[in-house]
Amino acid sequence: MIVPIDRSSAVAAAMGQRPFDLVIANVQLVNVYTGEVYPADIGIAGGLIAHVGPAGSERLESVETVDGAGRWAVPGFIDNHNHLESTMMVPAHYTEVILPHGTTTSVIDPHEVANVCGLRGVEYVLAASADLPMHILVAAPSCVPSVPGKEVAGADIGPAEMETMLGWDRVIGVAEVMDFPGVLGQDPRMTGIVAAGLARSQVIQGHFPLGRGRQLSAYMAAGPESDHETTGTEEALEKLRAGMMVLARESSISQDLRAIIAAVKQLPGVPLNLTFCTDDRHPSDLLKQGHMDHVVRRAIAEGLEPVAAIRAATLVAAQHNRLLDRGAIAPGKLADLLLLTDLETVQVDEVYVGGRLVAKGGSMAVDLQRLHFPIEAENMVKLPRPLTAADFTMKLPVQTGSVRARAMHLPTPSPIMTDLVEFDLPVRDGAPDLAAVPDLCLISVAERHGRTDHNLAVTFMTGYGLRTGAIGCTVAHDSHNLLLVGRNAADMAVAAAELARVGGGIIAVENGEVKARVDLPIMGLLSPLPARELAPQVEALKAVMMDMGVRGPDPVLLTTIFALAVIPRARVTDLGLIDVATQQIVPTLVG
Repeated sequence: MIVPIDRSSAVAAAMGQRPFDLVIANVQLVNVYTGEVYPADIGIAGGLIAHVGPAGSERLESVETVDGAGRWAVPGFIDNHNHLESTMMVPAHYTEVILPHGTTTSVIDPHEVANVCGLRGVEYVLAASADLPMHILVAAPSCVPSVPGKEVAGADIGPAEMETMLGWDRVIGVAEVMDFPGVLGQDPRMTGIVAAGLARSQVIQGHFPLGRGRQLSAYMAAGPESDHETTGTEEALEKLRAGMMVLARESSISQDLRAIIAAVKQLPGVPLNLTFCTDDRHPSDLLKQGHMDHVVRRAIAEGLEPVAAIRAATLVAAQHNRLLDRGAIAPGKLADLLLLTDLETVQVDEVYVGGRLVAKGGSMAVDLQRLHFPIEAENMVKLPRPLTAADFTMKLPVQTGSVRARAMHLPTPSPIMTDLVEFDLPVRDGAPDLAAVPDLCLISVAERHGRTDHNLAVTFMTGYGLRTGAIGCTVAHDSHNLLLVGRNAADMAVAAAELARVGGGIIAVENGEVKARVDLPIMGLLSPLPARELAPQVEALKAVMMDMGVRGPDPVLLTTIFALAVIPRARVTDLGLIDVATQQIVPTLVG
């Protein structure tokens, strides 16, 4: 549905040998090369910007003319890194909600579907996004599973699979290289995956939270060139100075722009290695706040000049991803551009892709076709047998009293980075006495891809806030096994049974009753619903979870990262409690 490129038509129109397909006259052009804003007319032909000239300086003959009426013309926004799966939507519904906000190119890392069903999942994302009116590009998932040997995913991706994916159309590079211990230790699997991208001179996305000093140098020397996990000002400053491309993230769970812009303010100018990404955005946030327009708006609010913020979201992003055909309104570039009614607050009025109006006034201006695929009908919650309360009942070496135990703890104010703590666990009748510790929960991860006899880990967590019942989800980064957190084993079993029945999702159970649920039957990750139907379900689930005591502004996204074995310092996988710093499985009981 994107206008095919015809460079001959663009050349002929620029030479005055044929009319332009479209002229957008009388705009305030934001020139991301020079940093200027000035009146201009834009001529478009063959899907390309064919000519840009001073407003009214010459007659531009065209098939159609649009009066820009003094609105600001800026290049289409580029999201450097995001996960379609966090929106819980299929590509058509994802496009429907983000394109009116000005994102014309989205670089998706389909890491989650790859962890569930391997290359089939990546092929699904490419096929389902092939005929949409925006550019959906793919970075090939590099860490499936995220940490080999510490979790069981639904597939395994190594150098051979990476080579295969990098040869596919619309795959532009290697997605976030999260296994930094493997990179630093020069593990042959990770070295081979990165080498596949280096051999093609394609972008290699990094993922290095808290990376500093000589480890940062070693990580960059290995090949990864960006990072979207930068959360601190000093960390940002060091990475910018090292030449790492810092993707300042503003997601539904992590808002990092303030800290990163604070680092930029210490520099003599806006660095050329600053750009943006959304990473993980929930459907309700997309509807309420927007997409890349929200990120640019936030950057301006934190102190970046509007043109600098727009440059970071367009030209810098394009150059970083080797997309030299876009990122600016200039001759020879794709005619992907936006008309804003306000520059400071980034109010997107019209969106053009390939010179065709695709969105106006916050709504789509063209029809979208939602395609269906057989893989969407498969139930991918493949437990070897139904789970019961007995599976979550831990047997302890004493009948009464206490034992020393370990737990994953969520600190305040940043629960993304967890702690590994020891505590005295009360024991009653040979089992944990959860009722005696208001903040103590069971956390369990069960392998759900049908690849083991019955991998099931049960341990403890604190700081989650849950007072009653249980929360379950099949969205459990990164292997997306069945994750359950509960104050009692019975409710955890009910949550597991319901998710297995519907093919996956996120659920809240209390006293054996389902209080709220979002069904995600496509691979246990995606819904067939559009954003306006899906978002109210997600918001209702959030409200129930918060009423049950779960902390944080987005308790749903918070819960889905408890198994992410590359984020310090403690996580839980189907193999047990992980000390991320050492990449060791540690026993729940001390001693």
